[in-house]
Amino acid sequence: MHNDSMLTRLMRPELLLVAVFAAIAGASLMRPAAPAAEPARVATVDLEKVFNSLDRYTAEQGKVKVVGEELEKQVKATEATVRQLQSDLDSFKDGSKEQADAIAKLQAAVGELRAVQQFVTAKLELEKARALRDTYLAIKDGVRRFAEAEGYDYILLDDSVVEMDPANAARTMQQISARRFLFTSPKRDVTTQLIGMMNSEWKERKGG
Repeated sequence: MHNDSMLTRLMRPELLLVAVFAAIAGASLMRPAAPAAEPARVATVDLEKVFNSLDRYTAEQGKVKVVGEELEKQVKATEATVRQLQSDLDSFKDGSKEQADAIAKLQAAVGELRAVQQFVTAKLELEKARALRDTYLAIKDGVRRFAEAEGYDYILLDDSVVEMDPANAARTMQQISARRFLFTSPKRDVTTQLIGMMNSEWKERKGG
């Protein structure tokens, strides 16, 4: 009898573990299976092709060209003043006060020409940067709307299509290291669809 009581006490932990495992297993069987996660829809775009194919960007470049032409007129006008002052020097006697005054005017005009050239270069670069920035922001907004309409979770920039410039080993390695894609399937490319949507919207906006 004493042995039976000891055996019972020794078996109690094992019985308790069996009961716990049984309860866990039963709960797992009764719990409904979690639905499988829906795979994300992913697409890619060739950003350079989008830029070069957008009517909006063509219009922005047209604005830059107009600004450039106006700035070039300022440069040419200042250059004409410098040439005229250079030509006038020949009409003054060497060492005369008139010649000294003409030389001073010429030096001032040359300084003004350099200032105008620097201003024109900076202004033109600013306009080019503005055109790029505004177009890029428009592309980002267009991509978002396109993704929402077509049910894409991610639209990624396909940098595998960009050609590398093999200038030197260090520069080439920098370009390689900057790449994020080695291959993308053409089936995932939505560049043409995005361009079509954005150009159609631009045409409607301009009343075309």
